Amino acid sequence: MKIKHIYVMLLAGVLLFSSCNLYRKYQSDATVRNDVMGDVVNPQDTVSMGNMDWRSLFTDPQLQRLIETALTNNTDMRSAQLSIEQAQNSVKSAKWGYAPMLSFTPNATYAYQGGSSFSAQIPISASWQIGIFGQTTTGVRKAKAQVAYAEDYKQAVQVSLAANVAELYYTLVMLDRELEIEEQTEQLWEESLESTRALFDAGIYESPAVYQMEASVSSVKTEIIDLRNTILTTEASLCNLLAEPPHHIERASFGAFRMPEQLHLGLPVRLLDARPDVRMAERNMELAYYSTQQARQNFYPTLTIEGLFGAAFSPAQMIGQAVASLTQPILEAGKLSAQLKNAKLDQEKAKLEFEQALLDAGKEVYTYVHNCQTAGQKAELIANRVNSLQQAYDATSALMQHGSTTYLEVLTAQESLLSAQLSQVQNQYEAIQALINLYSALGGFGTHETK
Repeated sequence: MKIKHIYVMLLAGVLLFSSCNLYRKYQSDATVRNDVMGDVVNPQDTVSMGNMDWRSLFTDPQLQRLIETALTNNTDMRSAQLSIEQAQNSVKSAKWGYAPMLSFTPNATYAYQGGSSFSAQIPISASWQIGIFGQTTTGVRKAKAQVAYAEDYKQAVQVSLAANVAELYYTLVMLDRELEIEEQTEQLWEESLESTRALFDAGIYESPAVYQMEASVSSVKTEIIDLRNTILTTEASLCNLLAEPPHHIERASFGAFRMPEQLHLGLPVRLLDARPDVRMAERNMELAYYSTQQARQNFYPTLTIEGLFGAAFSPAQMIGQAVASLTQPILEAGKLSAQLKNAKLDQEKAKLEFEQALLDAGKEVYTYVHNCQTAGQKAELIANRVNSLQQAYDATSALMQHGSTTYLEVLTAQESLLSAQLSQVQNQYEAIQALINLYSALGGFGTHETK
């Protein structure tokens, strides 16, 4: 008997020692490499642009109203909020695992066999499954992690939505500017066509000159039609993000936007704090940890306490019963072992996905920083080009009025100026787009909730 007692004590000690990990809460070991964003980070710069309120960066009141409308009405945002509420309900459900289940099961029996008899019972039954090895606690912790994941997902939707609204808004502003340039070009070319016709009537030019100018005017008119159609479809896309039917979008002029003078990137670790997709990847590591913990807990027994109490009639008496049982899986060991191995592999996959999420985030920041810098470097050069071509066009037009040059030189000057002006607009748009992308990559648009 002594040997048996020693064996039982040793077995209990092994179970208790091996179950220490079953109660342990997840501790993040996520690390961020110092060079995750390449060479674009100033280690002394601790102010991150991603922490700026988007209203401070995008000061256009019309754009602000559009973003706020989208964040309120967009169906993806509303669906993300519902997912959070579902996850919160799952936490409440998991917490009920700490409490017993009660059920009220009245029954009555009537029998007739040479005489009648009647009996009735009004019992209340209770069943309490106690996770003595942390099964219930792990379920609650996992459910809470899923709430946090849903909240991070909502922020990711918010960042993407606000960035898309801003990008479409400035696309419309850019298209307005392109349309303005094309309409100015149309007017100039109409005037050139009239001048060419006058020179043709005077016998200075031949008919091909007139035909060439007419073709050029038709070409720019076609581009104007295409631009107006593109504006309508872009407005419809923006209205879709606002959860509204297609309509005209009020917007500012293209020159109203100003780039920030200095870009604050912050330290690499801020990527982990600010970017919702990185936090979601880290949250997946936590969920995988608790899944592994649950797979381990499946090897251990569960304690179930069941009880029955109440009253019985005919004959009148009180009834009561209590049973405790311990369930230990035996024949399922192979299945449980495979589940544990897969859970551990899922942990490894979650870690790899987190590392890749960091690399992707660093690459995006690196790319968008250089895109902003490139657009800034090109801006002055393109402006000089536009000014030079404008002077060349004015001089060539004046010479044509005096018959000192041909219509082909004027047309070439006009086309070169138009191309340079459109390049200037495109570069300004690329600068704005790079800024929007950089702000989003640093966790902007989602750091500050809509008031």
